[in-house]
Amino acid sequence: MTLRPLIFPVASILLFSACGGGEEPTPAEFRFSNDRTAFENEANSVFSFDVRIDEAKTEEVRVQYATVDGSATAGEDYLATSGTLAFAPGETKKSIEVEIIVDEWLEPDENFIVSLSAPEGGYLRDNIQEAVGTIRNDDTSIQISDAGYSTPDTYPGMTLVWGDEFDTPGAPDPSKWTYDLGNGNWGWGNNELQNYTNSPENVKVQDGRCYIFARNDGGYTSARLKTQGIYDFQFGRVDIRAILPIGQGIWPALWMLGSDIDQVGWPACGEIDIMELVGHQPRLVHGTVHWGPNNAERQYNGVIAPALEFPETFADEFHVFSLEWQEDEIKLFLDDQHYHTITPLNMNGYEYPFNDAFFFIMNVAIGGNWPGDPDETTPFPGFMAVDYIRVFQ
Repeated sequence: MTLRPLIFPVASILLFSACGGGEEPTPAEFRFSNDRTAFENEANSVFSFDVRIDEAKTEEVRVQYATVDGSATAGEDYLATSGTLAFAPGETKKSIEVEIIVDEWLEPDENFIVSLSAPEGGYLRDNIQEAVGTIRNDDTSIQISDAGYSTPDTYPGMTLVWGDEFDTPGAPDPSKWTYDLGNGNWGWGNNELQNYTNSPENVKVQDGRCYIFARNDGGYTSARLKTQGIYDFQFGRVDIRAILPIGQGIWPALWMLGSDIDQVGWPACGEIDIMELVGHQPRLVHGTVHWGPNNAERQYNGVIAPALEFPETFADEFHVFSLEWQEDEIKLFLDDQHYHTITPLNMNGYEYPFNDAFFFIMNVAIGGNWPGDPDETTPFPGFMAVDYIRVFQ
């Protein structure tokens, strides 16, 4: 057989080249390399976020970026930034820098988001790419305003018989306060998660206020102060001015137990909850009493005080939680507004234990049957600040 040269028309060669002779460039996948977590201090005053593409390109590709508030607020915790990243031919990595506002005030850990959008010459997997910047706080100074409700330090016909204005910095006055420590039995009977300590990390007096800190430093810790064995009383008016912590799983309380608890047990001793708040309901506080001959027959009677107007919360400024207590009658007040009364007629046929002496407790619990457990939205450290506690008779 004679071999003949193959000859194609010029038009056919050109068509072949146009249809399949060269490879189309593959689009770039833009992605973040990292989140960023660091303490808020001068050494970490700039958070850097790396953005990569999967391989170097022969033409410039671009993507836009912008910061978005999370629990951190632009202008207060970090400086907002936005712009365009342009990857020149051969480049595979660019960085976005976000300036952190460094201060000395104790506040919860906070976060913001850096988001990519509008890719040119590339794509975002699942149409989204975000990195989280977490600003951790290791400061110890506290900055709060004295704004909010206040009550007088005298009442006609009554005398101030006991109180604490928290004027001496350091540990709470040991002539007035002692502590419950540890985790109790079954989380203090409520499956609470915290370990109570008397460490200055969890309780201290500063600038005329007593602070109880709820912390999560690899384990939950807080503090529970009480006057048991030091001071108890029977009847009178009680005023407690405080700012409260909020957040899922946080449970601050200002309350009283019957002084005979060691003899008769709970709830036979009686319990008066002047204020309780569950942190996922930050505009509501509860006033409640508990009684009954034993745990199996425990009774309670309580109501919710009038809610604060949205978006106000009990963490924003001071409020005063008050008790007017006389024989056969308990009245509860929020900012001098009476909202609940308890008498022997509310005891469901059981003995009324509220005519005997009681002592005070102030604490911030974490988790438990009522508030549920903390989650990723819970601000730590959180604190309750008590400005004063006063007893008039």
